[in-house]
Amino acid sequence: MSSRTIYVVVTRTNTIPSRFIRIYTGSAYNHVSLSFDCSLESMVSFGRLYPSLPVPGGFVREGKNKGFFHRFKDTQCRVYSKKVSEDAYEKFLRLLQKIESHGCKFNFLGLFTLIAGIPLERENAYFCSQFCGKMLNESGIHRFQKPFGLLRPEDFCGLEGFTLLYEGPLHAFSNQPSPTLV
Repeated sequence: MSSRTIYVVVTRTNTIPSRFIRIYTGSAYNHVSLSFDCSLESMVSFGRLYPSLPVPGGFVREGKNKGFFHRFKDTQCRVYSKKVSEDAYEKFLRLLQKIESHGCKFNFLGLFTLIAGIPLERENAYFCSQFCGKMLNESGIHRFQKPFGLLRPEDFCGLEGFTLLYEGPLHAFSNQPSPTLV
């Protein structure tokens, strides 16, 4: 049976919103993305639609050398990997296509309720960790023990079954190119 590798990428930058989030949460990382591309040139998440503006937000296709991460070259990261079945990969792609086709929005209200410890699930609206949690859970890759609306990027560090591949500057991450991009 063939398998694929999924990558979970948790990041931090030195932007003002990023520093504020780190001060408030005490966490070293404040964003999470997913990829099936071992070069990390194709990642998916919810975040800034325009790299130079903190709002508006929404579904984004990111890459380690494009968009937001190209603008903020000092981005630090942790990259985790896990082998997944072809079935889980196909479920992931179907769910991703469904989410993309609905024109999902950024769940700003959910970020505020997260701070208060109250999960807020809104139809077709996500923040980064909420989206990544849903994608991993509903594709059968990882089951979380708390609501997606309470997930934070640090919850993706050290998930069971995932291996830490790299920690350091995102732009310096290197891996073999993958024929399959998300």
